[in-house]
Amino acid sequence: MFGREARSPVDLSCAMTVWCVVQTTRSSALQLAGIGCVQSANLTFMFITSFGQFGLNSSGVVPAADMAIRDINSRSGLLPGYRLMYDSVRDSQCQNDIALDAFFQGIQSDPVKLAVIGCGCSVATEPVAAISHHWNISQISYFSASTALSNRSRYKKYFRTNPSFVIEPPAFLSMIKHFGWRRIGFLTQNENVYTTAVTSFRDMLKNSNYVSEIRLFETTSDNPVTSTNDFFMASEDYRVFFLNSYSGPARKIICEAFRKNFMYPKYVWIMRDSFIDNWWTAAVDKGDVNCTDQELEMFLDKAISFRGYPSPENYTSITDAGITAQKFQDEYEYRALQMNYEASDAGGRAYDAVWILAAALNRTMAMVKSGNINGTGCENITGSLVPLELFQYSNEKMGCLIQYNIKITNFTGVSGHIQFDMNGTRIQNLIILKQYTHLAHGNMSRNLFAYLDAQHGYNFNFLPGVGDKDIYADGIPSDGAAINNTVTYSIPMIVVFYTCSAGGEVFALVCLVFIVAFRNKRVVRLSSPALNYIIVVGSMCMYASLFAHLAPTKIKNGVWTSCLLSLGLFTIGYALCFGALLAKMWRVYYIFHNPTTKKLFAQDWHMVLLTMIITGIGVCLLALATATSALDQFVVKVDHVENPKEKAPRDITQNNYILMCYGPSSPAYYLRALIFAYFAVLQILGIMLAFQTRKVKFPGLKDSKFVTIIMYTSSLILLLLIGNAFAFNSYLTASGSLHAIGVLILTTSILALIFIPKMVMLYKDLANGRSDSRTATHRASIASRRPAERSLESELCQRDKEIKELKAEIAVLKGHLSEIEIILSSE
Repeated sequence: MFGREARSPVDLSCAMTVWCVVQTTRSSALQLAGIGCVQSANLTFMFITSFGQFGLNSSGVVPAADMAIRDINSRSGLLPGYRLMYDSVRDSQCQNDIALDAFFQGIQSDPVKLAVIGCGCSVATEPVAAISHHWNISQISYFSASTALSNRSRYKKYFRTNPSFVIEPPAFLSMIKHFGWRRIGFLTQNENVYTTAVTSFRDMLKNSNYVSEIRLFETTSDNPVTSTNDFFMASEDYRVFFLNSYSGPARKIICEAFRKNFMYPKYVWIMRDSFIDNWWTAAVDKGDVNCTDQELEMFLDKAISFRGYPSPENYTSITDAGITAQKFQDEYEYRALQMNYEASDAGGRAYDAVWILAAALNRTMAMVKSGNINGTGCENITGSLVPLELFQYSNEKMGCLIQYNIKITNFTGVSGHIQFDMNGTRIQNLIILKQYTHLAHGNMSRNLFAYLDAQHGYNFNFLPGVGDKDIYADGIPSDGAAINNTVTYSIPMIVVFYTCSAGGEVFALVCLVFIVAFRNKRVVRLSSPALNYIIVVGSMCMYASLFAHLAPTKIKNGVWTSCLLSLGLFTIGYALCFGALLAKMWRVYYIFHNPTTKKLFAQDWHMVLLTMIITGIGVCLLALATATSALDQFVVKVDHVENPKEKAPRDITQNNYILMCYGPSSPAYYLRALIFAYFAVLQILGIMLAFQTRKVKFPGLKDSKFVTIIMYTSSLILLLLIGNAFAFNSYLTASGSLHAIGVLILTTSILALIFIPKMVMLYKDLANGRSDSRTATHRASIASRRPAERSLESELCQRDKEIKELKAEIAVLKGHLSEIEIILSSE
């Protein structure tokens, strides 16, 4: 940008002096200098900073500004014939009235100031920047980040080498999204710079539809402790706080927070990284802070700081100032120590601010010399083009040219590359995050751990090798918001009943295979195989209903689907099983009450049709219940957690909810009750038939005895299921367990009482070598082969037993003959 060769300093030890010729075109006299040397004309700027008596201490930038002046004045080709300087360091004390007073003193005193660099903090900068343009001078700040300063219509000639707060709210939102914090308490100093900034934070968070709760509290600067007591009392249920203030009030606030134990691991504090190093220690004026350094360090442990952070792309590359960032930082820290200043991270930005002013003045000097100001927008401005040393506050044209040349800055400084947007704010897209860490040996550090880049959507990025566990080893702290938890079944319970249901499905398949494999055997053939098929299918549906009923879903649509499948499969399965059993019972009743041969006999297809009618009625009721269900109306809050894994961490409030299939005031609720009432009617009919046929001892109809047992057993279980469905539904685990146990007992008893006796009978027949065609003659021949050596008494006992078996066989044959006669007569 400029020639970077260094100009030799003037040899102040020269013994002889001469008077230099005064140029008539210059209004200022050139004064005495060394041999053969002419002292350059002074170009003065006003330098305002804050020494921190009542607010932020930014005075650590003074050594950096001195370094910049030295390097600029020693650079050939930059402002030739001039010497850049400031007349004195003025203290704004970070107060608006004191800053204005310092500004007016600078304006009223000689020499004329071509610009203002300062004023050390936003509170002091805002009033000065609002009026400095009336004197046609531009202002460059190195520390002020207030969003209000981006108002170009108010701050007409204001520029800043540090980023504005304006990029912080979206970065803050991205950060809290990463950590899952939705509930934020803002504690802000009631200064315009902070209230304006926090308003932009609040508006951003509200419009994001992410943050659920925001609490904003303003604290006074003179007595922040007393004014924040109400905040702490009202914010015990909050866990994440954003402290937005200068370091002085911040020290008092965090001391009070320490006293009230508002600290990690229960609480998280976030603040801007705008304070000097070790700002909490005794080395800094702490006023009436009643905490030791060690206590404040304990409090700050795990706190997060963030800010827009200009930084050089490469610390070892030569900048436009002719120095590397690393070399600058080393010398700056050394000079700050020698001059008894506290080094500040704003040092590099202050150094660059002076350089930007020098470069702008250099370009303005060239324009004045050439007379070409086309394209600057200053062509029609009142005033005249004069040498820089002849600038007066009334010369609008020269003020416009200096502002224009600052505006077009494209400078690579020790704080990184600098360009200004249309509002005079440095274009900066990087937000960095640091964490305070209290080290084992008592020291404190702030470690960079993540960054967010505005050019890439403010995505949260950890530094390589860093993760959540490195930031919060014990887990990310909660934001204190009550956790809304949808209660689900406990996993062990689900595993147990899923296993039992799967075993039941296998048992049902075994029964189905048995029916198919031995369908020609008499013991299977005489028990209505078609109805047996229906019973098996119904049993499989009831077993399958448990998989849907116990599904551990927390999604409303998922719960609705599982409810539909559970009730649907159970209704269809129960109707199929019970319909088939009722048909069996009715056939027995039909045969043995008025058993005339002229009566039309109920064949298997009649029984199947009756079963389908019973099932069809149940399906219609199910369809009505499904069509009228509205899951959104039936979220029930409960005061217990049934799944241990769903308990809230630490002492966080947890709201537990159960998603119910049907609410107590919905039509679907009553239709569901109607389904159970329908089942109850079927049970009553079954019990009546069982009572009427209790004396039937016909050997060919042994199913009737087991069906009667099923009728009584299922009635008890149905009562259990009805009571459980309507009385215990707010206790998910208990209700689900009772339902599953009832369904398992009911379904398994049906299969066991219907099919296990048949399996046993068939096994005995096969084991004894019996077949469906064996006769009494065959059994007599078997008996004749018994050993002759048996005693007479044993022989008589054996014969008596065989006679009883023969009589039973004859009774069975007679029963079969009777059934055949009835069937033949019906055909």
